[in-house]
Amino acid sequence: MVTVGLTRGPDGQPWKLRVSGHAGQGAYGEDIVCAAVSALVETLSLGLARVVHEPAGGQVEPGNAEFLFHQPMGAETRAVVETILVGLKDLAASEPQAVRYQEQN
Repeated sequence: MVTVGLTRGPDGQPWKLRVSGHAGQGAYGEDIVCAAVSALVETLSLGLARVVHEPAGGQVEPGNAEFLFHQPMGAETRAVVETILVGLKDLAASEPQAVRYQEQN
């Protein structure tokens, strides 16, 4: 199972995102749910670095990604992050056997 964990700060802004695990819906390299998660995580990393020019701290490795977002977060950065979070939440809702989304303040 892929676990997506988001921590928000007191102001409601995303502070830390961790994504780990394997969806288990197919063989390694052939799992469409893992591919969807990977695409969203890579898009987040690229969007922060190349679109808003505010890369997050953390690391992205196969099966594990962690982002520490700079605070305070600008409107453009927050739009990129929240858009990816919507995608991850929607994926967890449509594939609950493969993706778990948890959010805490």
